Amino acid sequence: MKSASVIFVLVCGVNIVFSQGSGNDGNLRLCIVEGRGSYKRAARHCPTLDQEDSKVECVLGTDRLDCLRRISKGTVDFGVFSPEDLVAAQWARVDVLVTNELRSKPKPFERSVVAVANRRILQDGVTTLHAVIQNATLCHPGVGMDDIRPMSDTLSGYLESLVLERACDPKLSLTENRIKALAQFFGKACKAGPWVPDQWRDAELKRRYSSLCAACAGRCDTNDPYWGNQGALTCLAEKGDITWAELEDVRTYFGLTQREGHASADRFAYVCRDGSFMDLDGSEPCVWLHRPWPIIVAKRKSAVAVAALASSLRDGSVLVDRHWRGALAALLEIHLGLPDPLQPPLTPMDYLAKAKGFREAYSQSGCDPPRHITLCTTTILEKNKCEWLNEAGSVYGIAPPLQCSYGADTQACLQAVQDGRSDVVVTSSEYLVAAMRDYSVAPILHEATPIVEKASTVVAVVRADAAITDTSSLKGKRASFPTYDGVAWHSALRYFMTKDNITCSDMGHYFTEICAPGIENYNVTRNVVKQFTKNCYVDDGNILSGEIQALRAVVEGKSDVAFISMGTYNMYTAQQINEDWASSREKLVPVCPEENKKYCFISWSNIGHILAPRNLTAMRRQEIINVFTKLDQLFGKHYPFHNAMFSMYGQFSFKLNILFHNNTKMLATDDMLNTHPYDNIPLNLERSLRNSNMNSCHSSDFLGNFGANLNPSILLLVVSLVFFVLRI
Repeated sequence: MKSASVIFVLVCGVNIVFSQGSGNDGNLRLCIVEGRGSYKRAARHCPTLDQEDSKVECVLGTDRLDCLRRISKGTVDFGVFSPEDLVAAQWARVDVLVTNELRSKPKPFERSVVAVANRRILQDGVTTLHAVIQNATLCHPGVGMDDIRPMSDTLSGYLESLVLERACDPKLSLTENRIKALAQFFGKACKAGPWVPDQWRDAELKRRYSSLCAACAGRCDTNDPYWGNQGALTCLAEKGDITWAELEDVRTYFGLTQREGHASADRFAYVCRDGSFMDLDGSEPCVWLHRPWPIIVAKRKSAVAVAALASSLRDGSVLVDRHWRGALAALLEIHLGLPDPLQPPLTPMDYLAKAKGFREAYSQSGCDPPRHITLCTTTILEKNKCEWLNEAGSVYGIAPPLQCSYGADTQACLQAVQDGRSDVVVTSSEYLVAAMRDYSVAPILHEATPIVEKASTVVAVVRADAAITDTSSLKGKRASFPTYDGVAWHSALRYFMTKDNITCSDMGHYFTEICAPGIENYNVTRNVVKQFTKNCYVDDGNILSGEIQALRAVVEGKSDVAFISMGTYNMYTAQQINEDWASSREKLVPVCPEENKKYCFISWSNIGHILAPRNLTAMRRQEIINVFTKLDQLFGKHYPFHNAMFSMYGQFSFKLNILFHNNTKMLATDDMLNTHPYDNIPLNLERSLRNSNMNSCHSSDFLGNFGANLNPSILLLVVSLVFFVLRI
């Protein structure tokens, strides 16, 4: 009866303070982040909260940091978070309180990391940790994408930092500095699993620092018998000297629980951070690091109500309750742990301070001078997302950290990269050729998608009644482009020059008329502007640009062919363009190149690119690739390892395609173009740029065709495959 009375009081307390919620009629609003599997908690359980007047409302968040921002702004009241989320909240000065822990076992911390050593390396008497384990054989549990197992890069780096001197060789990346220091300190080791995401670089590092794989039983990857928590303990039992491991795993492995163990405990001991050691069967082993439990976090104004509500769910019967309490328990994932109330609720800093080493792991000093990678952004929203991406990445030990700068537009950011004021900029394929030509940059990574229709494609579209059946029939026709100097422009230029084996000057006889809006923004004469835009649409004196206008020109008969993306063509055929001219339902067809009947486009490229200076050192190139591919692994779409803390490719502040494209599947180097399925898709723009001479077209090839000189500042634009030549 006593527990029932407590629950009754708590429920009454919830009803009393519900008016402090941010929802309708003072309801408490719960922020939910859906997983990536087929089971959708919100769709199944949120309607129950509404139907039964639970006084709780669901709000779907993009990721957990999105939910934290909403709680801080007061638009939602609470949610479930990891202790790593609290680190990001603390750094970002998000004002929230921790109201309940979600404990799945009766112990104060979810994880307790200890060091276990073979007694043969231990020395009696006072000594130092350094003296005990230097030149020993390390069985490293490895690093994974999961928060828990084997361990995050941050926690692994922290444990290593308690043993190693910090290495800051300016000629090496920060990652290689860590690996080299580990190899120099230990005699040999098994550090199985990936060291960096890029497999070629990973193989190179493992060849260079082979001693860190010398103690492995296999290939030093995730299939090695010594990889992971269990593998590291097996390594220790069979050949190693020391390892870091989860305390519970150690007790199970060495037979210190009721389950049968795998090795004799008397041959091993816990090693403490001061170099002393303790028997494995001791009741209070020395712990190097604690990781707290997941928690419920609330805004200050709603903290009392949230704590009371969560505490009312501590009765195990709610897990089978088919009413709103059972639905709320499922949404809060109570099945993973009962909500233990914190009295009073704590700030993130105070809550994390209880866990030995955890806060310190996220406060490690860097090299001096500090390193960073400056990403130039073109909007305030992009800059905000960049900063939150940096917070999330820093929590997981990704170094060097991002630094986010701001440029007025893409050209300003490209100039900043060229001048050395920024390191990288993210652009779409629309800017790829112009950026490489004018700003001495090149793609260091690509935003890739395996779905061809979602890539950046260029297709030639004509009216079905035009009797144009192949690309050869396009010669002498009227052409419309979305914009001058963009991806469609350069794709058509390169395709026809290659297909017909013609020169730059020959292109002056290819199309009779052309619409290439945007030329008016370049430093060219009026005569040039007229020739490039006389067949374009104009509104209030402004020349209209974009794929929709190029497509419209073909529908209305102003042009014979439009060079647009397959996506825009599919929108038209699906009647998804809400314009009067599109209602005519004029039948359009793509003109398929002979060499690409399957996909029908004349060009495809990745949807976005991370551009960096051409003259990067090998070390700096590796560092940038490592940082962004690690961010991609953690916060991209690598199911089931996607970390719901942050979504690189998800919406941000309710907007799509901020900083990165939402259709991006992964970040990849140029090597992706040589792998399946990309190597089998013809007419790739990036490959053609990489394998051809960029300076094959010169101004002298066509200046006479216009009967006018270009201004000197435009000459750079002319070089490197810039202008289609028009016959006047």
